[in-house]
Amino acid sequence: RRLAWTPLVDISPALRTAIVLSEDRRFWEHSGVDWQAAAASAWGNLWSTRTRGASTLTMQLAGLIDDGLARPSGGRSVGQKLGQALTATRLERTWKKSEILEAYLNSVSYRGEIVGIDALAQTLFAKHPSGLDAHEAAIAAALVRSPNAKAADVGERACAVLKLQRLDCAG
Repeated sequence: RRLAWTPLVDISPALRTAIVLSEDRRFWEHSGVDWQAAAASAWGNLWSTRTRGASTLTMQLAGLIDDGLARPSGGRSVGQKLGQALTATRLERTWKKSEILEAYLNSVSYRGEIVGIDALAQTLFAKHPSGLDAHEAAIAAALVRSPNAKAADVGERACAVLKLQRLDCAG
């Protein structure tokens, strides 16, 4: 379920912070592809150690707006990953970072059929996206990572996002 497009200025700063910390900590510094994260992920895959993905917010947005780059159930092929990186680089050349973040927050799936921050804020928290506090924002960020996770797993991930901000995760 998708509701109205929400401009970035109408999205809580707590949510913007939580999403960037959770999904792409170097979002404001890279030009679409985080080569450092990509190298770490490739190294981890080479040695079969568990790593985080290397997709930036911009690369994830590329997958959301281009069906050919969307993540299939078995994962992306090398060709799709390269296409995602090229599209992300093009997006970064033509869009402002704020526009990329706004489009991402309005296009990403959060839980079940909930797509976009307005639908999430109203469905889960009965609030406008501007009113989300740090704890609600951390839950939203946790849902992006794993939209259909069990409540305990969402709580654990949300707590990790809060700890990155040096905030208490009690409750």
